[in-house]
Amino acid sequence: MACMLSTGFAQLFPAVDNPTSGEASMLALQFSHDDDGSLQKITNLNFTGWAPAVTGPNGEEVPFRVFGAGADFTTLYYSENLTAGEYTLTGFFHVYTDYDKLDEYKAKTGDNKLVEYEPYAKRPYHVRQLVPLRNPVVVKLEPNTIMSFGSFAVRYSHFQGLAGEAPDRWRAKDDVAITVEEPYSDVVLRYMKPWRSPKWKKWNAKNPAQPL
Repeated sequence: MACMLSTGFAQLFPAVDNPTSGEASMLALQFSHDDDGSLQKITNLNFTGWAPAVTGPNGEEVPFRVFGAGADFTTLYYSENLTAGEYTLTGFFHVYTDYDKLDEYKAKTGDNKLVEYEPYAKRPYHVRQLVPLRNPVVVKLEPNTIMSFGSFAVRYSHFQGLAGEAPDRWRAKDDVAITVEEPYSDVVLRYMKPWRSPKWKKWNAKNPAQPL
């Protein structure tokens, strides 16, 4: 489920777990203005959503939480309680629901619950579209810190969207493109630094950035 906020000032702090140890670290990144200065909003709903494609030190897929921020940010992603090591951002997944596959799943399982935004769940009715970066971003994550993959923007449109009836109505069209790649930008860390909930205080004690 996406968090929608209208400003950067009257915000709720996103969910986060306490650090599991003094060595625990976090990675973050953000979507913001694109290359012509406009703010390209992405949609994270139950039938269409975006998520970072990140592999960890052992080649495992690393899931990220999502936060719909405000002000000059559209969406912020973070993953906490990571061990030190090399992490690679290869691009971004656009994950959408294929309605034919969803109908097959419901007929087979009898599960009629509403689908959710869960881009790493790999449900049988999910279709993943990987939009690669020009160059993967590699972070050598140190212990007891928060580090950033950087700032990015993506421009895309859906095949049909809400008004459509095709099973793949939420598919991103072929002209989808990442329009900004600013590896290692610390803007997201500076944005997070003032978050002062009890759990975020513990994480921001590890955050080396100065607040915006």
